[in-house]
Order: sequence, then structure tokens, then C-alpha cells
Amino acid sequence: MLLELRRRLRYLFKGDESQKGYSADGMFLTGKNLAFLSEQRFSDAWEFSKAGNKSAWEAKRQEVPDVRFRIHTAIWAAERALNLRGDFVEFGVNAGFLSMAVCEYHHFQDVDRKFWLFDTYAGIPTDGLSPNELKKAEKANSRNYSDVFELAKRNFSRFPNAMLVRGNLPGTIDDVKIDSIAYLSIDLNSATYEKLSIDKVWDRVVTGAPIVLDDYAFAGCEDQNEMWNRFAHEHDQSILTLPTGQGLIIKR
Repeated sequence: MLLELRRRLRYLFKGDESQKGYSADGMFLTGKNLAFLSEQRFSDAWEFSKAGNKSAWEAKRQEVPDVRFRIHTAIWAAERALNLRGDFVEFGVNAGFLSMAVCEYHHFQDVDRKFWLFDTYAGIPTDGLSPNELKKAEKANSRNYSDVFELAKRNFSRFPNAMLVRGNLPGTIDDVKIDSIAYLSIDLNSATYEKLSIDKVWDRVVTGAPIVLDDYAFAGCEDQNEMWNRFAHEHDQSILTLPTGQGLIIKR
């Protein structure tokens, strides 16, 4: 029965995506206008990111996941941020899935600001995690992560203002000078590290800046969801839950 359902879904979603739908990344969409998926500028950004991340996923014997809707969210948020003062920041980069597409789409090499890219570039650190977070981190490291620092450097080589910062957050934030933040993407796979990191930079995030939370509404990420809900309540913010699994804050 399950195999038959999958066969029918493949048939339903093949062909012209703007007409027939989209099935990927835990979403099954029909009856929506998805023309942006075939828009040339977006397609070029996606293919650039996909190619750059291919070897990282192949190292773990996995195919590159289709996260175009998440990339679409990040590109939209970055476009809004370009009208604000401040640098771009991403906490949790790996080989650069979202940020590569953002840089390519917005020709970031021509933008007069920096994109600070913070990561270990070798998976999730495990110091100071709760037993539950530690278990999830060890599983994720085994399944999804390897040392990709050299790959990430190649992936961003055409963007001289993309600054890779290697090491454990939040400590590495003190290693660089960031006065204000116009765009912030967070994907640390840990409520502990995400809380420590946002506390460190919150006062530097400018009013109106978008904050993209990659794990906010995914099953299995309830600790992150609860942490961000508390944070939003304490700081008089609201979080938009997206069908991509992301959360979106526009700082008041």
C-alpha cells in the first residue's frame, strides 16, 4: 500500500512544477502557484548551491535534499535585509546550503557588507548539552556531518565578503567585529547553542531585521521550538510558523 502511494505521488508531482505541484522536504503541495521554482535567477542560485553541497552529502551516502522552499524563504529574507543597515550572519552553515544560494541570488560579491558564516564545519559540538540533545547531536553527526571546511572555503571563494568563522559558538562571536545585523539565519540543531548565540547578538540585530529559524517547526525539534517561543515572549516578538519547518521573526 505504501509503495503504491509513493508511486502515485511521484506521478502526480512530476512535470511542470508550477502547474503540477511540489513534493519534497516533508511537504506535499498541490493547487499552488509555484512559478518561482522555475524562475531563472532562483534556479541558478539553487543549482549553484546544490552543486557545492553535493560532495558533502555523498560523503554520507545521501542525495542532496531538495530544500528549495527553505532557500526561497532565506532569499526573501535577505532581500528585505538589503534595505537595512548591518551585516549578514548565519549560525550553522555546514557546506553552505542556504547561504550559498543567498550569495548567488543577490550577487553578494557586489554588496557593500559582510556575510559572517559561523560553524565548526565538522558537525555539532557536544559540550554542555543535555542528555537528550547529546543523543540527537551524536546521531546527527554520525548520519549527516563530516569535516567540510575546505569545501566551504571553495564554495564561497567567489564572494570575498563572505567570512568563514570556524569554531564553537557562541565563543567565536567575540573573535570578529559585528556592529549591527540586518539578516540572521540560525541552524545549530541545538536549543542550548541557539539560545547562547542569540543572547550574545540580540542587541545588535536591527529593528526590522529578519531572523530565519531553520529547525523551529520540525518534528523532533520541540526543545528548540519551546526555547524560541519563550525567547519571543520575553522579547515581545512573534514567530511565523512556515510549512517548510522554519520559523520567521521580523524584529520589532
